[in-house]
Amino acid sequence: MWHISIEEEKCTGCNECVEGCPGEVYELIYDKATVVNGEECHGCFTCVELCDEDAITVEDR
Repeated sequence: MWHISIEEEKCTGCNECVEGCPGEVYELIYDKATVVNGEECHGCFTCVELCDEDAITVEDR
């Protein structure tokens, strides 16, 4: 299982993680990326690679 953290202050709402995530884990809510389907995370780190602001952390639990 994967634990996803988003530093809201760093998130610019660019939508890259939302569009790039194969598990459809994220949605933009109030112009910020929000984890809505964390159980669907594949642990592929695509979101981490796409986030230019380094706002996303994915950890194995």
